[in-house]
Formats: sequence, structure tokens, C-alpha cells
Amino acid sequence: VPHEGTKPRVPVVTYGVVALFCLFTLFFFRTRFGQQFRAMGQDPHVAAIAGIAVDRNRMIATVLSTVFAAWGQLLFLQNIGTLNTYSSHEQVGMFAIAALLVSGATVTRATVGQALLGTILFHTLFVVSPLAGKALAGDAQIGEYFRVFVAYGVITVALVLHAWQTARAERES
Repeated sequence: VPHEGTKPRVPVVTYGVVALFCLFTLFFFRTRFGQQFRAMGQDPHVAAIAGIAVDRNRMIATVLSTVFAAWGQLLFLQNIGTLNTYSSHEQVGMFAIAALLVSGATVTRATVGQALLGTILFHTLFVVSPLAGKALAGDAQIGEYFRVFVAYGVITVALVLHAWQTARAERES
């Protein structure tokens, strides 16, 4: 908590890096290579028939996503003020998925706007849940249990709905 008379600090560099990643992603998916990635994501078999080197592009996509995930992990660790290098990667993946799904993204399609909105909504849950637990039950830990329940619940519901819709589409075709 800042002292009286001090100005709040804003992580300008962090916001700048996030903005650059968002702009790069938007730019990348408008390139020929990005269009190939999109085609592969929709149907790898059709992409291969169209002459796209699916295996090669999958390898490149994996490397790119790993590099972006590493930078995201560094930003996350820098902002929470700890360097738990052995298990933080497990937490960040679940948080990222939950944030995307909370914003309305689906298992097969997500946008930069949904990622930013989901981040804001999910971090708001981190702020509100302990306060709500304290106000409703007199214990902030109850709010933390609720937050974990909501995070895992959102992921579960999205995956179940995706599996149900996929099975339904296969039955209808």
C-alpha cells in the first residue's frame, strides 16, 4: 500500500511488452504464414492437401508458442514478485486457459481482445473473491476456495461443451 502523498507506480514496460505481443499476434495472423497456421488449426488434412507443410509449420508454431509462453511466464513472475521456477509454469497455464474461457473464447477460437478481457476479468476475481469471502463468511480463505472452484469450473464446462458439440456435429454429418 503506498504511503500518503506517494504516487502509484504503473508498470509501463510490462504494459508495453504486452501491447507489442498483441500487435505482433494481430500482424502475424495477417501474413501468409499466419493464414497457413489458421488453415492448419481448422483442418490439418485439408491444409496438407492445399500444399501446406503441416508438420513443419506445427514445429514452428510449437517453438513460437513456447517462446511467447516463456516471456509471459517471466512477466507473470516479475509482477508477483517471486521466482518460483519449478512450479509456476503449472499455475500459469491453468490461469491463462481460465482467463481465455471466462472472456468468451472457445476451445477452437480465441482473439487478442478476448485474451485481454479475460485477463482483466480473471484478475478481478483474484481481488474480489477474498473480500467477498471475508464479507460473507468472515474468512478470506472461503473466497479463495470459491475462486479456485470458479477457475476450474469454467475450464471444465468449456471442455465438456466442446466435447458435446464435437460429438453432436459428428453424429449429424
